Amino acid sequence: MASKEIEVLDPAATVEKLSSIATARALNRRNFMAALGMTGAAAGAALLSGCTSSTVAVSTTTVAPGESDVLNFALNLEYLEATFYSYITQGVDLPASVTVGSGAISGAPAKLTFATQQITDQLNEIYFDELNHVIALRTLLASAAVPRPAINLAAAGTISTAAIALSIARQFEDVGATAYAGALTLLTSSSLNYAIQILAVEGFHAGALRLVSIQNSISYSQADSLDVKPFDPGSAAAAAAGPTASGAFFATAGAASASSSTPAGFAFTRTTSQVLQILYGTAGVIGTTKGGFFPNGLNGLIAST
Repeated sequence: MASKEIEVLDPAATVEKLSSIATARALNRRNFMAALGMTGAAAGAALLSGCTSSTVAVSTTTVAPGESDVLNFALNLEYLEATFYSYITQGVDLPASVTVGSGAISGAPAKLTFATQQITDQLNEIYFDELNHVIALRTLLASAAVPRPAINLAAAGTISTAAIALSIARQFEDVGATAYAGALTLLTSSSLNYAIQILAVEGFHAGALRLVSIQNSISYSQADSLDVKPFDPGSAAAAAAGPTASGAFFATAGAASASSSTPAGFAFTRTTSQVLQILYGTAGVIGTTKGGFFPNGLNGLIAST
C-alpha cells in the first residue's frame, strides 16, 4: 500500500503488536456523520448504498452506524474470504493472532489440488492478500475490531473439488468488489485510503478468477440480478459491443444493463442488504440476521438484510 501511514504487516504478528501500531489511527465518527449528512435510521438505510440497475429494499437501524461500523462490516467479509482461501490453499485455519475470540468454523475443506501450477500460485497469492486485508482492518480498528464470527464454509455445498472452490472464489471476489465500491464515499482519511486500495485488489482478484473460470469452464451460479456470468463472446466485434445477457469477461454494466447511475463500462455496487442476502442465502428477504456462510450472523452493528 502506498500510504505513509501503513506499515508492512506480518501475518504472524500478535494482536497486541497490531493494536500498538494502530494507536494513532483512531476513527473520527463525528466527522463521518457530518460528512454523510444523515442521522438515525436514515443513515442505516444509506450505508453502502451504491448505484445499481435494480431496486432492492434496504434495512434500517435504530442506531446510526459510524465509520467503525462500516469497517467492521468489511472486516467480517474479509474474515470469510481469508478463512476460505486459508483452507483451500494451506489446509489450515488463519494464524491464531487474527482469530482470537473466533466463532466456530464448520464445513472447512482439506487443502485442494488445482489443475495447473499457475492457478495454484494465483490462489496462494490471493490468500496472502486476503489475510493481510484482515490484519490491516484489525490494525485500523484497533480495540474496536470485532472478532471473527461463526462461518460455515460449506454453505454453498461441500467444497470437495477445485472446480467448486473456484466457482465460490469467483463469486466472493465479484461481491467483495461491489461491496467496497458502495462504501468508498462513506469513509474518510486513512479509512478511505485502506478501502480504495483493498477495492483495487478485489478487482484484480475478480478479473483473474473470471478469466480462470472462462478458461476452465467453471460452473456459474448466479448470486443475484447484478451478478455477471464470466463469458467469452467469441469474437472481437462481439466483445467490443460490451457485456450482454450472456455475460462478459468483466463484471461491468453493458448497454442493456446500464443506467444513469451505473453507466456502461462502470462496475455495479451493492448495499449491505444486497451483500448479506447473498451471504446469508436469503435472496429477496429483508430483515434476515443470519444464515448461509454466517450461521449466527455478522459481528457488529451492520448485520441485517
